[in-house]
Amino acid sequence: MVAWSSLKWAVAATCAAGLTQVEALPAAASRDGTMELSSGLLRRQKNNFYTFSGVQQGLGPAPDQVPLRKEIREMIQNPTEFNLFLLALQRFYQMPQKDEKSFFGIAGIHGRPFKPWDNVPSGKGDAKSGYCTHKDVLFLPWHRPYLALYEQLVWEHARDIVNEFPEPKKAAYKAVLPTLRIPYWDWAVNSTIPDEVGTFATIKIDTPKGQQTIPNPLYSYKFTDLSEFSDFQSPYAKMNETVRYPQIVDGVYSSQIDPLNRVMENAAGSLTNTVYKILTTYKDFSGVSTSAYNRHTGRPVDSFESVHDNIHQAIGGPIGGPSGHMTDISMAAFDPIFWLHHTNIDRLFAIWQEVNPTGYNFSSTSSFGTFTMDSETPESLDTPLTPFHQTGTAFYTSATIARTQKFGYTYPETNDWNIPQQDRVKSVIAAINRIYGQDTPAGALSAALALPVPPGSNLPVMFPTNQPLNTPPPPSVLAGYKKSVVQDGKYYEWTTEIQVNHASLNGNVRVFIFLGDVPNQPNQWDTSKSFLGSFSVWTMKSNSHDAIVHGTVPLTSALLNKIVSSEVENLKRETVTPYLLKNLKCKVAGPNGIVDIKTIADLKVSVSYASVTLPKSESDAPTWDTPEVAINMIDVPKGVFTPVQN
Repeated sequence: MVAWSSLKWAVAATCAAGLTQVEALPAAASRDGTMELSSGLLRRQKNNFYTFSGVQQGLGPAPDQVPLRKEIREMIQNPTEFNLFLLALQRFYQMPQKDEKSFFGIAGIHGRPFKPWDNVPSGKGDAKSGYCTHKDVLFLPWHRPYLALYEQLVWEHARDIVNEFPEPKKAAYKAVLPTLRIPYWDWAVNSTIPDEVGTFATIKIDTPKGQQTIPNPLYSYKFTDLSEFSDFQSPYAKMNETVRYPQIVDGVYSSQIDPLNRVMENAAGSLTNTVYKILTTYKDFSGVSTSAYNRHTGRPVDSFESVHDNIHQAIGGPIGGPSGHMTDISMAAFDPIFWLHHTNIDRLFAIWQEVNPTGYNFSSTSSFGTFTMDSETPESLDTPLTPFHQTGTAFYTSATIARTQKFGYTYPETNDWNIPQQDRVKSVIAAINRIYGQDTPAGALSAALALPVPPGSNLPVMFPTNQPLNTPPPPSVLAGYKKSVVQDGKYYEWTTEIQVNHASLNGNVRVFIFLGDVPNQPNQWDTSKSFLGSFSVWTMKSNSHDAIVHGTVPLTSALLNKIVSSEVENLKRETVTPYLLKNLKCKVAGPNGIVDIKTIADLKVSVSYASVTLPKSESDAPTWDTPEVAINMIDVPKGVFTPVQN
């Protein structure tokens, strides 16, 4: 994967700007040159609703010059900033669970305990669901104000803590406070979970009272009262602490980081390829946002929601084994890693918006509904994003949250306040190519074209690597095969396209794709050498409505590895099709283990190929021709269970 040190992170200039809200907040006298805000950032209006606008500190002086949300590893490298973030989370967690502004209260907006937040009632919605929108075009827009609300409350706690430090430490923390924003975890660049998030159950921090070792607020969240889950027939209802990829010892659930990281490492290539393709190829926001079947294109495509679902399922736990909180939609937001994960999804959303400045538009219908919205509700940019109030009388909408700068933040790739308008798209594409492109077939082949053909090329090569099959060989190796793979600046991309009924198992579903032998034990599928990727259906039993969802698993990186090992000659249809008919395998798993494919409602799996033109420069994206289906692997409605050539 991309070396972490190779990423260049922009640094935003900061200033101690005051907070702007619907109704201005009173400010205390300025001390030490820094404006100190009185009371809370989140304020109730006269009609008893909370309004918020994100953290409005550290802005300017130029228009749209706002602080960056940083990758978590980048934040960790700044001990003062990271320490303040941990202190703020600790304080956030310590608030009484019954307080709507507590971490418990904010996390509960997403799902359980299924009750009104900020006096926003269920109405015509599903009272056994959360406010969150999933399998819905509102998936990306809804989570943006949700994250901004969370960020604003974290910042408020950080501000209070800074004022408790004695000098001279107080000055150091005041310096980083204005630009403090929540971090993201970019699992498509470095898929392993940092030790400070996944390994250390406790962590040593600097507090106003000196050095202390505390429960790590990024490792887990500890519940103080489980009574609100009393109606939940699940092990989660009795767990006092969130867990990831758990094991059970003497009846106690505990997180496992090593097997989880092995799963994440083996999925790395598929994640990178999929993210790169969505960012550089897909132009229809409806398809990009949600895994719900795209009625307009009529064929499976991938989405940020589909990739997002894979991360939830991976962190949740092994097939057929105990499950962690990230596995369950209604409980996921209580795991601190949820917020790192979703901040990255918001970042990818923002990057896509920059690449497609006129593409953010949609008109759709809700497939499932939410706590406040009935299914089959018409949706547009003006649909209210409940329960998030922009003013005392109006909710935020997809139109009003379109720009991250509105909430006082941006990301390294979209920090374009000093870039001319006409150059912004190319600037962002260059960043995408730099961060993700080099670990995709397009990037590796482009780099290989610039290298001389090594002596002894087209012979089997055994290059020292433990990389997954779904990651392409290095350019230095591909240079010996470029003549058989690339013609006139074009090559073929191969993709597994998957669609299935959301309600097929009345719960979570995973469709696995392998190239080669499949382990007999499903808990070994994620880490097997033949694993290429998976498509996940992330749902709740109570919300498993009939609807078609879709996703893809990329195949080209694996085929390039097979070319290098002389198992495949090139990427042409007449060469690849018979090889895939013999070696490509599909398996399906549900919450309890392996599932007979014949029982999966509406499951269709096909293999398509498309001619792709390589980028002509570092600021250009690959150009895909229309894909064609080469193989029909599975079509349950038609009774097709043996792969056949199309």
